[in-house]
Parts: sequence; structure tokens; C-alpha cells
Amino acid sequence: MPRPARHALLTLAAGALLACGGGGKTLPRAEPDRPTAPTSAGEQETSAAPRSPVDVAPGPAEPPTQPPGAATTSAAESAGTLTPEARIADAGPLASSAGEASIPLWELDERGKIAPAPAPSDAPGVEADDPDDLEDEDGKGQTWITHTVVPRETIELLAIRYRSDPGKIRSWNKLPSGAKAKPRTKLRILARRTPPPRQYIRHVVAPEETWGRVAHRYGVDPSDLRAINIHRVKGTIEPGEELDVWYDPTILAAIEGDAPPPGPAAEVSPGAYAVGRPHEGRLVNGTRIPESDAYELRYPGSSWGTTNSVRALVTGIHSWRESSGYGGRLAIGAMSRERGRPIGGHLSHQCGRDVDVRLPLYEHLPQNRTPLGRRVDWWALWQLIVALEETGEVYRIFLDYKMQKRLYKAAKEHGVDKETRRRLIQFPRGRGSGRGLIRHSPGHDRHFHARFRCADFEVECLDA
Repeated sequence: MPRPARHALLTLAAGALLACGGGGKTLPRAEPDRPTAPTSAGEQETSAAPRSPVDVAPGPAEPPTQPPGAATTSAAESAGTLTPEARIADAGPLASSAGEASIPLWELDERGKIAPAPAPSDAPGVEADDPDDLEDEDGKGQTWITHTVVPRETIELLAIRYRSDPGKIRSWNKLPSGAKAKPRTKLRILARRTPPPRQYIRHVVAPEETWGRVAHRYGVDPSDLRAINIHRVKGTIEPGEELDVWYDPTILAAIEGDAPPPGPAAEVSPGAYAVGRPHEGRLVNGTRIPESDAYELRYPGSSWGTTNSVRALVTGIHSWRESSGYGGRLAIGAMSRERGRPIGGHLSHQCGRDVDVRLPLYEHLPQNRTPLGRRVDWWALWQLIVALEETGEVYRIFLDYKMQKRLYKAAKEHGVDKETRRRLIQFPRGRGSGRGLIRHSPGHDRHFHARFRCADFEVECLDA
């Protein structure tokens, strides 16, 4: 080799060593190049596992044997001695005690509701939105984030989670129409809200634990839990086996911090939540409407719902019984199947937030009669709807417009003020009016349909 060329190579090598801080140190590990979306000053990073080369480079769908920063539960922790704070802190990048939160954390307020926790102005990774990085009208009140996909996440669910649009997410990330999200890939999303991403933990199975019990403990879908661990466990789990768990911190916090309401609703177990929309969603860890003398369940196999919905339903009915003194029969129709999904004869009822309630008859009539308009105790029905509305958890009530006229008349005859009537009922503004809690829906002339709101912690749930 000619001397000038050899001298040039030596000079380059020395420069590289000096750039690394000295000749005795090794060069940093090179990471494979991959196309990434440009990062703006206002962009936030949300990732379900600590940053490492394996998070950047494309790889297999399953997590590594022991991801950096992820905790392996001991037998004592599997028995329930690990606090939710410690579990979240051990599991990844949202350890608030270490000041590593990359987005504002969500916390339980004094009423047990999930609410955004204020982030300090100097918190690492928390930056103000850059107005130049937002898209005209669509960008108002939004911020760019980078989300690392974890197993079983879909672009459609991420769109709900961050209140975005599936088509736009694919467009922003140069993905073809209908493309699926692959685990460990990074997606740039213009988000209207930023709940914390899912966290990872390695769970050691304790005696008598089942797939369902482990799933309910962390607030995850049993089907997702099994699918993620199919490479490790193909059948019944045994004590000592290890499971990979990707859980949502907001749902786990709601389960661990649950404070059952007083009265009959206290029987309703925590941890049941909705995913998706009422007409195309699913119910996770569903809870059943408890048996009661205050009502009868006409379809026990379809009497499952979310914790929030079932508690509101039970609370409202018992409050109505006490305040109205109504002594007739109240029959509850279909709500959802234990795992949600389509249910025969219904377009919605897929995620545990919809329930059908038979119109109450006059007490002096045989209670097995068909609830035709002339037989319905419309004042008792009005009081029931008011009791449900007062729970604060009813999103909409559907009742045929012709039946609304009778209900409106009963309320007016009993002295209900005009403002309340207009707030609660669509009639007489027309069946196409977008006003009132009660709206027209054909076929709802012998029962009404109540739809409950998504709970604060149900981050992948949409009201309508």
C-alpha cells in the first residue's frame, strides 16, 4: 500500500478513537438503518419497552427472553405483594420515581377516576407542541408522538387510543391501505390525547392460577395473553411457568385502585372494560349483572357488561325502586355475551355497554302482558330514566318516537319543568333532531335501549 494512502487510513482511525473519548474504549454498537419519520421539536416518544438496539431493528414478533428494564416477578410478587406502583416502575420506561415519563402519566383522582397527572415543565421527554409541526385545522389540540407497536396491537385500536384515524396513520407512515401493525415497528401519529403505552412484565404463574385469573389480574384480554405466549405454553398453565404480559397501566391502575360503590353495585367486580364501538367491539373480562329482587334477567347468557355499565345500571334501578315505590315487574333483556362480539338480533350490544329494558306495566295489570302503549306506566318509566341519568354514566337512551310522545305527556302532567323535558327527551322536535338524551330508534316500542359511557380508564373505547 502506498505510504500516503496508509497515512490517510491511520489518520481516520485515530480520529475515530478520539471521537469515542480515547483509544482504550470500544466503538458504539452500530444500529441497522431503517426509514423513520422526521422528528419535530414537539414530538413525544411513547414506547412499551426501554430503548435498545432490539427496539430499533426489525425483529421477531415475540419479546426477548428478558427485555432490558422488564421485571421478572418472584413467587411473592405473583402472590400479590407487588404494589401497582412498583410493578409499573419495574416494567419499563414509565417509572415516575425516576423521572423517565415520556408523556404525561395518568393517575387516579380522589373519586377513583383516571385523570391526566400534571407533568413538571422540566420533565425529560415532555415538550410543548410545536405549532409548525401541526397540520392546519386537523392539527389543533394535537401533538405528534412515536408509538412502538407491541404484540396484538392494531392500527385501528391505536387510532382509537390516540383519537386519530387509521387511514391517516398508514399515510403518515407510508403504509399501504389495509396494512397491519407489526410488533416493534415505530409509528408516527398525530394524537388528540396521549395515554401511556402498554408495559411489559414477565409473570411467574402461582398455584391455582389460570389463564383467566392472570388476565383479569393485569386487565388484559385472555385471548391476547394466550396468543402472545403460544410459543411458550400451548395448553393449561402450571405453577412456575413464565408468561409474557403486555398490560395497560391505566386499566391496571383502575383495577388496583378500585373502590366499590355502596349498595348492591358493590357486588359488581372491577376490571371489565370495553374495546371499540358498540356495534363493532368486544368485552374484556366481562362482569355479570348480579341477581336481584329488583329486576329479572330474561337472558342470563347475555347479561354481561363492563364494570362501569353494570354498576350504573344496578345503581339506577335500585334508586328508582326506592324513590318511586314502583312494585311491578322490571325485566332486563340482552346486554352482551361474556366476551362481547356480535349477538343475534342486535346491531350493537357488542362491548358490554348496551342493555335493553322492558317498558314497565301498570302494577294492577298482569305483569306478563305485552307492553303496549296503553298498558305502560309512563310516569314510572320517566322516573326510571331519570334515575339512570342521575348516575352520570348514560350516554344515550333509544325509544321509538311515537312512544316518546306518551312519555313526554306523562312528564308534563306530573309537573316536570320544560327545561328538564327538553334536556331528556327528543320529542317534540322531530325524530331527526339531535337533541335530548332519549332519541328515536325504530323497533324500540316495547323496550328502551340504554347505552352507557366509556369509563375514563377505557382508553380504547368509543361512546358511539
